[in-house]
Amino acid sequence: MSIRRIDIIPKTRHHMRMRTTLSLDDEVVALVKRYAESRSLGLGKAVSELVRRGLTAQRPTRTVNGLRIFDLPADSPRVTRKLIEEIESDDL
Repeated sequence: MSIRRIDIIPKTRHHMRMRTTLSLDDEVVALVKRYAESRSLGLGKAVSELVRRGLTAQRPTRTVNGLRIFDLPADSPRVTRKLIEEIESDDL
């Protein structure tokens, strides 16, 4: 999987500019570009909107035997003991 880097320079706020470099997968860049073009937005504004939406999205949950759980989408990969062990053994 290749990763493309993009620079985002938001509008000046509080008399300063902030520049951030993000590393995004190629398919994510393509999706963000399509989103930005369909709404006549700059790339930085589109990324900001999408991140904000993702972080504030409601996650439907329910309580089962006192535990708060949420249901994954049907197409989500299965979470197995092997997968958990692989994730735990990954060096970050």
